Amino acid sequence: MQSVAENANPIIPPAWEAATPLVGLVIAILFIAALISIMRNKQQTPVGTVLWILVVFAVPVLGPLVWFLTGSRSTRTSPTAS
Repeated sequence: MQSVAENANPIIPPAWEAATPLVGLVIAILFIAALISIMRNKQQTPVGTVLWILVVFAVPVLGPLVWFLTGSRSTRTSPTAS
């Protein structure tokens, strides 16, 4: 039988190997939360919704971050009665 030290990856520290599934889970949750948020946003046009979904799928880590930092807070201006 081989010991744990013999099976350890000499390049990647053990703490990073343990954190990898956690980082993947956080990315998956962020991705799903962004998709739900995009679909529930009433301020977006249908074309805007589709474009944001495409951005999130095209860039799975950066897309949701950009959505939550910019897209979810964008508001459309309505014409004023002046």
